[in-house]
Amino acid sequence: MGILDVFLQSSSSVSLLGALAVLLLLYLVSSFSFSSQEDGNEPPGPKPLPILGNLLQLDLKRPYNTLLQLSKKYGSVFTVYFGHKKVVVLAGYKTVKEALVNHAEEFGDRDPMQIMDEHSKGHGVLWSNGDSWKEMRRFALTNLRDFGMGKKACEDKIIDECDHLTEVFEKFKGEAFDPTQPMNYAVSNIICSMVYGSRFEYDDPEFTSLVDRTNRNIQLVGSPSIQVYNVFPWFCKWIANRKEFLRLGAANKKLNLELFRRLKETLNPQMCRGFVDAFLVRKQNLESSPVSLLVVLVVLLLVFLVSSSSFSYREDLKEPPGPRPLPVLGNLLQLDLKRPYNTLLEFSKKYGSVFTVYFGPKKVVVLAGYKTVKEALVNCADEFGDRDPMQIVHEFSQGHGVLWSNGDSWKEMRRFALMNLRDFGMGKKASEDKIIDECHHLIEEIKKFKGEAFDTTQPIYYTVSNIICSMVYGSRFEFDDQEFTSLVERTCKTIQLAGSPSVQLYNLFPWIGRWVAERKEIMKLKAANEKQNLRLFSHLKETLNPQMCRGFVDAFLVRKLNLKEPEITNSHFHNENLMMTVIHLFAAGTDTTAATLRWALLLMTKYPNIQDQVREELSSVIGSRQVQIEDRTNLPFTNAVIHETQRLANILPIAVPHRTRQDVTFQGHFIKKGTTVYPLLTSVLHDESEWESPHTFNPAHFLDKDGKFVKRDAFMPFSAGHRICLGESLARMELFIFFTTLLQHFRFSPPPGVSEDELDLTPRVGFVLNPSPHKLCAVSRM
Repeated sequence: MGILDVFLQSSSSVSLLGALAVLLLLYLVSSFSFSSQEDGNEPPGPKPLPILGNLLQLDLKRPYNTLLQLSKKYGSVFTVYFGHKKVVVLAGYKTVKEALVNHAEEFGDRDPMQIMDEHSKGHGVLWSNGDSWKEMRRFALTNLRDFGMGKKACEDKIIDECDHLTEVFEKFKGEAFDPTQPMNYAVSNIICSMVYGSRFEYDDPEFTSLVDRTNRNIQLVGSPSIQVYNVFPWFCKWIANRKEFLRLGAANKKLNLELFRRLKETLNPQMCRGFVDAFLVRKQNLESSPVSLLVVLVVLLLVFLVSSSSFSYREDLKEPPGPRPLPVLGNLLQLDLKRPYNTLLEFSKKYGSVFTVYFGPKKVVVLAGYKTVKEALVNCADEFGDRDPMQIVHEFSQGHGVLWSNGDSWKEMRRFALMNLRDFGMGKKASEDKIIDECHHLIEEIKKFKGEAFDTTQPIYYTVSNIICSMVYGSRFEFDDQEFTSLVERTCKTIQLAGSPSVQLYNLFPWIGRWVAERKEIMKLKAANEKQNLRLFSHLKETLNPQMCRGFVDAFLVRKLNLKEPEITNSHFHNENLMMTVIHLFAAGTDTTAATLRWALLLMTKYPNIQDQVREELSSVIGSRQVQIEDRTNLPFTNAVIHETQRLANILPIAVPHRTRQDVTFQGHFIKKGTTVYPLLTSVLHDESEWESPHTFNPAHFLDKDGKFVKRDAFMPFSAGHRICLGESLARMELFIFFTTLLQHFRFSPPPGVSEDELDLTPRVGFVLNPSPHKLCAVSRM
């Protein structure tokens, strides 16, 4: 304890303060007096002394007692001077309520004490003000509620912690004990589970130190010496308690930084464990914001634009119209880079179904509406048949694989992939058996949650990935296989990053690459996936039997082995094509189907009446037996619900970019060879001229007046033409069997404390539109 505290807590505190007053008066010969106005409009209060104010009248150990007594003399609103600091005190229920509730805006700011200003620096949620406080409080409230605050999930955490606390109490066997530590540890663990995502053991030295230091700091803040320091900051060198307070605060910050580091290393943006995860994900998303990058771009480009090289923007009516672009930046400032498809949809209403937009210096022709997209991709398939790889994809794939390649390599790889995936069951009975088998694993995984709220992301992604794994590698993986889960999570993260605003800007201005952290992360994830695939290929090669291929990799290796010497030089069957084709098949076969299935369960939860109708149809037609693909024709409503999910979910709002192979005149517009083309699939799936209620979830879109299923021409979730998704038949089969089997076995509902209306259908930012992070409850029907 510091010298000042000893004096202040002794009976001689008055004499010490008297001595202080004398010294200060000598120092302040030209003493400034308080501007204690006698204006009757200001709250009354005891007369203050120069410098010391009313300190000599206050009990510095328990100032609230003195203030309570002063309220009896001066009323419910009065003024007190803590040293030279003027403070208005509000007393009594009616006065406090009127100020804090009825005049919340006027009394809404926080007044940080000197010690808190040093400690918090205006950050955080308790002592901050302005936009920072509003944003942090809103974010904290939203996310703590998501992690259970005030809900059933929180109640379960508290009950679980009660069991641990009870065990500690029982250890004392009825003997006298101090309840401070066990109570503090128990209560701290509740907030820890929400902030860090897990509780700690009571003997964990990091945890106990964190709690003990926090409690000690709270005690120090209320000490008389710290209160004097808050009033006279220049007094700091005499205050031992201030030094201890800041030392403990620094130790807690150091420990928290270590905890943050560990959480960041294991961060999965698809499944946040607690507040810290949510904050880190939000921070990553903000760091990928286009605003800061655009500022850098504008500053650098202004130098370049001194001799302004404007676009050769032709007014020739034969070229598709569009908004006038700025030099170099094009139409970027008009685009929502997080959801560009929304801006493009608005442009189509003004400029028509074929229009031009400049993404920076890159000219893009956008196709909008069912009729236009179909005419281009189906009727003019050859002219619009090339792929236009983005800069990040060019670095990633190097022109190899099956998704982003062109020319003979693409034709050969697509033909080989289609033929062999069909051989290994795609769209056939063998594939159906694999899906049904995987359904059983998924059901067992979901049952482990025992009806409690859970994040659907991992179990569904692992299940869907296993289907493509069984065809590509020849076998499935267990859900706890670390190599498998890492492969899935890295792939999903890569797809998400590819759709981030900063990577979109990098695609347009590659020279900013050194500043784009997401680009570096994509390449790091790619390298890790390639390394893991090489290990898998090596194992498959060691056990290869050319007479009995287990999957696509085996078939590729056999084809490569069978190449004759003259064929080897010009062959497309090389290691780079194998690697990229496998990566493309794995990504395309996982993310889109898994995202659609997650949307289906979320929509069933949001619209329970539709879920009940699906369940009723399944019960009457199927009963308790396993659903098979041949049942689809007898389940028209269920089939309509799946199709409507794909339509509304709109998971790929802009088709993977195309490029014209030759000059083409399309719908009266001239489009030059090599022009990038964006088929706007969201404009097809939400085409107001094709769908009765395009922006609502309405399975009747796929039913006739008799309740029979009807196909709709404008249903184009897999794109169309030469570049249509090569796994379409497999995806359709997966969606039908997974969806119906899950609805047979479980009833899906929102987490406790969340209503159907509160379920958010806003998609996550990314190349593929996944649902926003959420949890569902699955109660077993069986």
